[in-house]
Amino acid sequence: MELFNEICDWLFYGIIEPLFLGLSRVLSGLLLVPMEMVHLPVWLQVSLVAMFTALFSLALRTLLRVDEKVHRFNEIFTEKRRRQQDLQLIPDKYSRDALYRVTDEELNEMYNTYLAYHYARYVTIYLLPIFLVLAWLNNHFSEAVLRQRLGSAMVIRLPENGFGVQGLSVTFIFLVVYILCLIAGFRYRRRRAGRLGRDR
Repeated sequence: MELFNEICDWLFYGIIEPLFLGLSRVLSGLLLVPMEMVHLPVWLQVSLVAMFTALFSLALRTLLRVDEKVHRFNEIFTEKRRRQQDLQLIPDKYSRDALYRVTDEELNEMYNTYLAYHYARYVTIYLLPIFLVLAWLNNHFSEAVLRQRLGSAMVIRLPENGFGVQGLSVTFIFLVVYILCLIAGFRYRRRRAGRLGRDR
């Protein structure tokens, strides 16, 4: 067990942590430092990073051909389901029930496998970029940094209200802009696919 802990420590402190610190410096140098040089407000910097992250997620979705895989699965599953319904034509009850059970297990296994891959793709395309980018942004725009630059731990301060909300944080702004950009991206893709379908 001690050897395992040493290996895990070496992996984290020797490889993973330096890799993420280096990546954080590169991203800060490429994105945030130029934005700060032109004096963009913090909320706009966070919004632009969220927009770039959403574009990255959409590009990754295209690269992994998610839509094609979903469409292909639906075609195969529907066809197998249709063939299963044809088993009702078998006159022998016992043979029909046995074949139905076998095909039903095959369909269940096929659907469960698809679901596992679908969630793995979902995590890779959306959740992982969100967590990694937010970890980087919240480190770059830490509470101490925000207090020094803006005089508050919030990126945008709100007037006093009965809800106890003091302002909008880095995380809140990022998530709202990210989700809005994804919605806009999906709508654009749907319209484009519709136009291409009509042109054919």
